[in-house]
Amino acid sequence: MVGALLLTSCKEEDEAVPEEFPNWAQKNDAYFVNLFNETKAKIDGGSLSWMLLPSCNLPTKLTNEAPYPYQYYDYVVVEKIAEPGVDTSKDENTPYDTDTVEVHYVGKLLPSTSYPNGWEFNRTYDSADGKFDPVRAWPTKFYVGGTISGFRTALQYMHRQDHWRVYIPYQLGYGTTVAGSIPAFSDLIFDVRLVDFWSKTPGDRD
Repeated sequence: MVGALLLTSCKEEDEAVPEEFPNWAQKNDAYFVNLFNETKAKIDGGSLSWMLLPSCNLPTKLTNEAPYPYQYYDYVVVEKIAEPGVDTSKDENTPYDTDTVEVHYVGKLLPSTSYPNGWEFNRTYDSADGKFDPVRAWPTKFYVGGTISGFRTALQYMHRQDHWRVYIPYQLGYGTTVAGSIPAFSDLIFDVRLVDFWSKTPGDRD
């Protein structure tokens, strides 16, 4: 009798704890399908602030004006964030897969039970109010080809001083597996600023 009561008590306590990521796969799939369609409509309507970038893993690179023959999860969605006094339109140089980049970024998930604005799983700079401070922030350096497919794709289209919000479907992120504290089936949202990039040379290691 005592054992049964203990088991019942534990079960009731477990059921009282809300699930942090309910219906996570379905939620992330639906979110990105909707985002893809909304972005495509904006681009077709003439917007220059949004882009659909085909994954770098695809055999053929597409321009932003090309048709969209692949699945929605073959693309990275990008929103260009305008910075006062910054114009990168004339810069034709972008990083190669084999280059090293210096960037500032913040990465988060979609909203979940305890995080209505999305759980922030990583950031490269500290900020008391959540805002970017170019004086205090120190960029992180890494090899482009060593990142997840979606992040790698976005970086290869960026110019120095670009500030983008990058939306990556889980298929181009960590997929259906858990990655540290990031649950499986997680779309990823990054706020990214590209500071610089260069070709790696002997002795230049992350």
